[in-house]
Amino acid sequence: MRQSGIKILFKLLRERGLRNSIKYSYSRYRYFLKYRIPLAKIMTPAELNIKHPYANNYEPVNHYSFFRMMKSLNRDWRDNSFIDFGCGKGSAILLAEKYNFKSYIGVELAPSLVQEAKANLAKVDVKLARRTEIVQADASLFPIPAEVDVFYFFNPFQRPVMQAVVQSIKNSLQAYPRPIFILYFNAVDLDLFVSAGFKICYAQEEDAISAYACGNYALTN
Repeated sequence: MRQSGIKILFKLLRERGLRNSIKYSYSRYRYFLKYRIPLAKIMTPAELNIKHPYANNYEPVNHYSFFRMMKSLNRDWRDNSFIDFGCGKGSAILLAEKYNFKSYIGVELAPSLVQEAKANLAKVDVKLARRTEIVQADASLFPIPAEVDVFYFFNPFQRPVMQAVVQSIKNSLQAYPRPIFILYFNAVDLDLFVSAGFKICYAQEEDAISAYACGNYALTN
């Protein structure tokens, strides 16, 4: 166990350097404990009993990355509705609550995480829990409500599902035209949004703290 911990420490230092390793460790292992929610463990689809062929691992977004993007966008979000595809234990909704969105939706495939997200939100903030709907659903089949205009993704699923979700967003915009924002972290399938006509309004091509494979981007229509 100790050797495994030492290997992880050296890997962090090699990939991120000392300062960013400290920030990463704080965000992963300490930040969410203020909500009394342990979120450090990366969980595989098998561990979550998910048999969907296009599911990805569950892990919470780095709060530094989220707040940096939101600060750069510099908007008043009180009239906007936030949806998190692949909401897991509800960590992104807890971060988004700082910006006082009108309402929140979390879409999650794993039934165990749906129950955990509901419990976490209720434990942290009863008022937030009342403004939040956590739905157990396959994202590729989820009908997007007309009021939703902020879409959050942290590489939650593989490309075939993302293709279906992008098409659902386009269909929703055709039926209910409105300005929207897409907040996409570790944006593996960024090209799907760009080719669909969405425009990049924020770009962090390299995240030195999280060291994601891809960058973090915000897009709008």
